[in-house]
Amino acid sequence: MTLIQNKNFNKNTLFENEFEFSTFKNCFFKFTILKDKKFIDCNFVDIDFGNSDLINCEFINCNFSNCELFHTNFKNCLFKQVSGSEFDLRAGVLEKNTFNYCNFFNSCFRGSKMSDNNYNNFSLSNCDMKNIIFLKNIYNETEYKLCNFFKSKFINEQISHLNFKNSNTFLCVFQNCQGLILEELDKHIILN
Repeated sequence: MTLIQNKNFNKNTLFENEFEFSTFKNCFFKFTILKDKKFIDCNFVDIDFGNSDLINCEFINCNFSNCELFHTNFKNCLFKQVSGSEFDLRAGVLEKNTFNYCNFFNSCFRGSKMSDNNYNNFSLSNCDMKNIIFLKNIYNETEYKLCNFFKSKFINEQISHLNFKNSNTFLCVFQNCQGLILEELDKHIILN
């Protein structure tokens, strides 16, 4: 196990393309582009990825804890067996990513945009999902449990395999969505 601690990678890139059995702790990756990087069995603890772009990266069997991801963008990334808690991805963009067997809880995605992602056996619990735009995502065995989706928008979504288990969907907009189960949703949703 390699420990990478108290390092400042702001406006720089990582020195290697692949990391295995590594723990990143108290590091800064702000204003950084991470492209074509692979992380296997890695832990990210108290990391600041703010205002960064992660492109074509792979995270396999990784854990994220207490990470700052303000305005962070993920594009064409693979997340496989990834867990995350107490992280903050406000106003980020998640586009064309694949999430397989992932679990995130007690985290914030507020004000983000999530488009063209593939969620397979994906679970979110007790997360702040307010004011998010969901666009053309694919869901398979996906569960959002006890999450707050206040004023989020779902556009052109096929959500028959998405479960909003005890989540707040008050004033959510569902536009051109297929597979809605109205009994799971707040009575004050907006259907277009």
